[in-house]
Amino acid sequence: MKYDVIIVGGGIIGCSVAYYLSKRNQKVLLLEKRDHAQGSAGATDGVVSYHTKKPGAQMDLAVQSLKLYQTLERELGESIEFVPDCGGMQLAENKDQWDMLSKIADKQRESGVDIRMISVDEARKIEPQLAPDLYGVLYAPCGGKVEPIKLTMAFLHAAKRQGAEVKNHLGVTEIKKDSAGEVTGVVTEDGSFYEAPKVVISSGSWSAEIGKMAGLDLPIKPRRGQLLITEAVGPFMHCTAQCALYNVIKFMPETIKDPKILHIGASLSIHQTKNGGLLIGGTREWAGFDRFNSLEAVEAIAHRALRFFPALKDVSVIRAFAGLRPYTPDGKALIGGTKKVPGLYLAAGHEGDGIALAPITGKLLSEEIVDGKSSYSLEPFSPDRFS
Repeated sequence: MKYDVIIVGGGIIGCSVAYYLSKRNQKVLLLEKRDHAQGSAGATDGVVSYHTKKPGAQMDLAVQSLKLYQTLERELGESIEFVPDCGGMQLAENKDQWDMLSKIADKQRESGVDIRMISVDEARKIEPQLAPDLYGVLYAPCGGKVEPIKLTMAFLHAAKRQGAEVKNHLGVTEIKKDSAGEVTGVVTEDGSFYEAPKVVISSGSWSAEIGKMAGLDLPIKPRRGQLLITEAVGPFMHCTAQCALYNVIKFMPETIKDPKILHIGASLSIHQTKNGGLLIGGTREWAGFDRFNSLEAVEAIAHRALRFFPALKDVSVIRAFAGLRPYTPDGKALIGGTKKVPGLYLAAGHEGDGIALAPITGKLLSEEIVDGKSSYSLEPFSPDRFS
């Protein structure tokens, strides 16, 4: 059977792309080797904000994506547990961290957003459980949160209602090209050939392996993140919060001198879910495709959480899990077509920003595929920039 577009990978990004393409009346086939949300979307937090984004193009995408989130639940027709304007914080323990966050905030404000530095006393009026001995806080009042698995499935269900065809438990073994090097379709594990002039790789940390099938050398590799879930408690916090080290480990690991910090990249990211449990991360580790938890990381995450929220000492952890972030060397995703293989597109390498950027990635890539040009330039995210 012939399709307009075949999407390889049915996680949060692939499902978003499928939704926005089918919305544009494209005949879409979405192929997923396992089940939806078994990858990064099923093992992550749900922070939807811009205060954790790299200033510049990445930040601009986050701002646009947050605007889409305001109406997305109604548009998709089912709950994604989106909480708008809960606010986001980054917590500074000392003056050096305060100065670092201040410089980041100055650059982030160039995208026209409300990000400000506030005192710990001001912050504790918003989040009373914060440790009183912090130096200060970066605060973004417009931050939100969402339930990643529900978001993934909502995109999927809406895409199917619009005519997208979905095949689970069916991996791709080959990307076919004609004599001119242009994409013609894919071959799957059962030997079937599915024809399409355009193919999108959205396979998260596995995208580099899929890219090799088309002769591409993609600089995407897995970066493990471990997280904890606590028992349900009463109202504990409203905002999403990260420690200052979160941005440093994410954007500027070369500035970290402590080998213990670099070893597992332990920092704090925390928010309370709708059911009352606290989702606490996390780490950034080079562990290949290993998705197991380690005692070292679990202890480090717990200690970081207690440092900033002392009242957690009496709260029980009920589960730990790990996921893989698709890392790229410059911290930006690969979004758009590649000149190396006409008809092949990328939507991968979002690292820890996949949930926040999922809507805008699907929207802009669908515009490039259907119209030949996106409404916001994807040049900074071009897959060819690493050539």
